[in-house]
Amino acid sequence: MIELTQQLKLTPQLILTPQLKLVLKVLQLNTLELNEFLLQEAQINPFLEVEYRDLPNIESALQEEKSWQEEGLQEEDFWEKPFYLSPETSSPEEEFSWERVLKSEETLLDYLMWQVGMKDFSPFEREIASFIVGNLDERGYLILSIEEVAKELNTTVEKVEEVRKKLMFLDPVGVASRDLKECLSVQLEFMGYKKDSLPYLLVQKHLEELEKGIKYLSDTYGYPVEKLEDAYTVIRNLEPYPARNYINVMPVYVEPDLIFYKEKGEWKVEVVRDRTIRVRINSNYEKILNSAKDYGLEKRDKKFLRQKFRDAEAILKALDSRYTSLYKVGEAILRHQIEFLEKGSKFLKPMTLKVISDVTGLHESTVSRIINSKYVQTPQGLYPLKFFFSVGYRSSSGESISSKAVKEYIKEIIAGENPSSPLSDSAISRILKERYGIKIARRTVTKYREALGIPSARERKKIKTT
Repeated sequence: MIELTQQLKLTPQLILTPQLKLVLKVLQLNTLELNEFLLQEAQINPFLEVEYRDLPNIESALQEEKSWQEEGLQEEDFWEKPFYLSPETSSPEEEFSWERVLKSEETLLDYLMWQVGMKDFSPFEREIASFIVGNLDERGYLILSIEEVAKELNTTVEKVEEVRKKLMFLDPVGVASRDLKECLSVQLEFMGYKKDSLPYLLVQKHLEELEKGIKYLSDTYGYPVEKLEDAYTVIRNLEPYPARNYINVMPVYVEPDLIFYKEKGEWKVEVVRDRTIRVRINSNYEKILNSAKDYGLEKRDKKFLRQKFRDAEAILKALDSRYTSLYKVGEAILRHQIEFLEKGSKFLKPMTLKVISDVTGLHESTVSRIINSKYVQTPQGLYPLKFFFSVGYRSSSGESISSKAVKEYIKEIIAGENPSSPLSDSAISRILKERYGIKIARRTVTKYREALGIPSARERKKIKTT
C-alpha cells in the first residue's frame, strides 16, 4: 500500500519579476525599436511625456522668423504660389498638373506592362503578357514552360510563344527568355547580328565551350583568332540577366546605438540616447497624484494613477539600466579592438561573449542580449556589435588572429593571384602558413571563401576566359 505524506522542502528558484522582465526587454531593443516602444508606452501611460528632439524649439523658430524679416520676406511670400510650381515657368493661375508629382519607384513589371500598352497588343495578348511578366524570376527569365502558360490561360502554345517573342524585344532586351542561350541570342539579333555571324554561332553552338578560350575554339573549329577576339568582346558586353537593374531591394535603415571616436589621442565610447525622442515624467500628472484630495479623485482613480506612475518609473529605470549596460559592453569591446579601429579589419582580434562577460561582470546571456541587433559607428564604418565577436587562431608568432582577419587575408591573396592560373584552396592554405604564420586546413579555407562569396579556382578561371 502506497502511503501519501507531505514534506516541506526549500529549493532555490529564479523568479522574473515584472520589473526584471521589463529591463530584459528594453535591454535587447535597438535604437529604432526602443523609440517605437517608448512611443507606444507614452500613448497608454499619461505619466510618460515625450519630447521630440529633432523638432525646432521656439527660440530657433523666432530666430528663423527674424532672419526672414531681415531679408525682407513676409509669411505671405511663401504662399503666393503652390509648392509644386516652378517660379520661373509657372503662374499662380496655372492649374495643378499630376505630371509634376513625383512617382514612386518603377518595378520591372510596371515598366514592361507600360511598354505593352504602347504596342499593338490585343486585350487577350496583354493578358498573356501580364501572366508571363508576373512569372519572371530575379534574372528576368520565364520560370514556367510555354505549355504551362498555355494551359493556365486556356490558349495555344503558338499564341503564348508569339506574345513571348514580342516581350523579348522590349526593354530590357532578352527578358522572358527561357535560358541564357536564348537571352544572349535575342540581344545579338536585336543588335543586328545575323544567324550566320560568328557571335551568334558561338552562342548557339559553343556557349558551354566559351570558357575553354579562344585558342581552343580556333584549333578545334578553325575559326580565325582575330574574329574570335572580336566576337568574344561582343558577347562579354551582353547582359546575361535582363532584370539585374530592376531588382527591388528594400533599404534597411539602422541607427547606431554606440559611437567609437578618438578625441585628443584617446579612444572614447558614447551611448546614443535621446537623439530622436526623450521621455520623462509628466509633472502635471505627478502634481495631480500628489494632491489627489484637492482634485477630488476617487479611490479607483488614485489606484490607477499610482500604478501608471510606478510603470513610468520602471521604464525610466529600465532605460538607465540599458544605457549603463550598453556603455560597459561598448567600452569593453572598444578596449579589446583598438588595433582594429586604428588599422583595419586585418587587425580584428578574436573575442567571445565570455571575454566581455569577465570584463564587465555581466552574465554571458546579458551580453548576448545587449549586442543583439545593435550597431556602432566607428571611423572604419558602421558595424553590428556582433561583428566584433569571432573565434580565432594563433599565428606562429603567438599572436591571436580572428576568423574575420583570416577572411581578409584570403580575399587579399585571391585578389593578387594570376587570373589565368587561380590559386586552389590548398595553395591558399599553404600561403597563409608561409606568409602570415596562420595554420588552417584546406576545408576551412573553402568554408571562408564560400562565406565571402568567392567562386572556386575552376569557376574563377572560367569567368576570366569568358
